[in-house]
Amino acid sequence: MRTKTYSERINEQWLKLLKEAIDEGVRIQVNHRFKYKGKGLGTYLVGVKRSKKRDLIKKIKEIGVDFTFHSKKPKDVALKFIRDLREDPNPRKGGYITRFNMYILPKKDILPKSTQKEIERVWKQRFGEERPWRKRDDVPTRISKWKKFRYNRKVNPKGKWFQPKSKMGELYYWVYARKNKPWLMKRILDQFDATELQELKEEGFIKDSWLEKVK
Repeated sequence: MRTKTYSERINEQWLKLLKEAIDEGVRIQVNHRFKYKGKGLGTYLVGVKRSKKRDLIKKIKEIGVDFTFHSKKPKDVALKFIRDLREDPNPRKGGYITRFNMYILPKKDILPKSTQKEIERVWKQRFGEERPWRKRDDVPTRISKWKKFRYNRKVNPKGKWFQPKSKMGELYYWVYARKNKPWLMKRILDQFDATELQELKEEGFIKDSWLEKVK
């Protein structure tokens, strides 16, 4: 029987420690900050990843660590985004929008078309809306678009602040949130004149008590 080398024995110790961590449900992180039982397990994993030792990487994957899940490569980051969004039992849209804007959108031009399509598909599946490949408008821009819609007699002849999505397009979801989340609407009251505020009150966007505070 061949005697195991020192390197092999060391790797076995690390693999045993890694399995213990996974069995305990520890969230494994492939970075130098991650420690388990006082040992630099994260540093070890970083070293293995950089070494590209296929046999060792295969053993680590069999234990339950997917290196692509921790990769900073654009495609791997995108795949992790897709996986998280698909498996999240209660996805918070605001958090995923932030991740999309910070880590996915800037890399759009180097992501495979198939990956982009999968992001669009999963986004539509989880949130019921399209995922445009651009940042959402800021609040002042949204308010400006909302007012243009209100005063556009061609698409909105009744001059209403709220209409079906077929008429409002993407603006519908932003306006819908202001109608159903009072704290969001309160933030922008100072952007409307007295007549507009009265109209908004009649359509259920604001309450009488709010108007006293903006006079």
